Amino acid sequence: MNTFQPVSRTRVADQIAVAIRGAVLAGKYTPGERLPSERDLASQFDVNRSSVREAIHSLEAWGLVEVRHGGGVTVRDFLAGAGLHLLPWLLAPNGRVDPAMMHDLLTLRTELLGFTGAQAASRATAQDIAALQRALDALDLARGVDAIQEADYAFFETLIVASGNQVLRLMLSAIGAAYQQNRVQFAALYPQDRMVTLAHHAAVAAIQRSDSEAAGEAMRLYGAAALVAWSDQAERRVMDTSSDETERVGHGR
Repeated sequence: MNTFQPVSRTRVADQIAVAIRGAVLAGKYTPGERLPSERDLASQFDVNRSSVREAIHSLEAWGLVEVRHGGGVTVRDFLAGAGLHLLPWLLAPNGRVDPAMMHDLLTLRTELLGFTGAQAASRATAQDIAALQRALDALDLARGVDAIQEADYAFFETLIVASGNQVLRLMLSAIGAAYQQNRVQFAALYPQDRMVTLAHHAAVAAIQRSDSEAAGEAMRLYGAAALVAWSDQAERRVMDTSSDETERVGHGR
């Protein structure tokens, strides 16, 4: 039975790489398992072997597979061998959010927000503080989930710049890609009309007076609230699924 479907001839190798990446991240192939041969993959995708070979090179560059001469292509333990560039696809493989991965991300986000707020309070320049105030003003004016999301993320970007931490700025690109690629999932963390920005105001006020402890605590509590909101929503989804299943069983009797 074929795992993959034929693809169109436009950017064939890229499409193949994306399809195989999705299968690997979704667990259809586990670490240590060999992928089908080039010939088999070419047949499944209905393409020539050179396109498959090019796709395999992309998968190898992403840290998903290991190419062994004479030994085929083996799936790697990508959590150990790859990097944050895979986060957007790990968060929602095949378009469906991974609850455990989202929980882990929001847990880390909580601590990063706290750390970043504290760092900004001790290192922000006058220009940084002015930029934070502008970002806060934009957040206050935002209406609707999409606008609030954009303004909130812009505030986070500005806070990271104000922290002066270069590694955080490098991490931001991966976190930003995960955010932009999974906006629907993150939208669930926001109210339908307006987000309370008390934590943001408290953080900016603390940064203005160089109070690292207060700035860090304000942002950490904001992150923790999002984690609680996500956990509550995930629990409701489980309960709704269980209720639907019970109802189907009852109708089937």
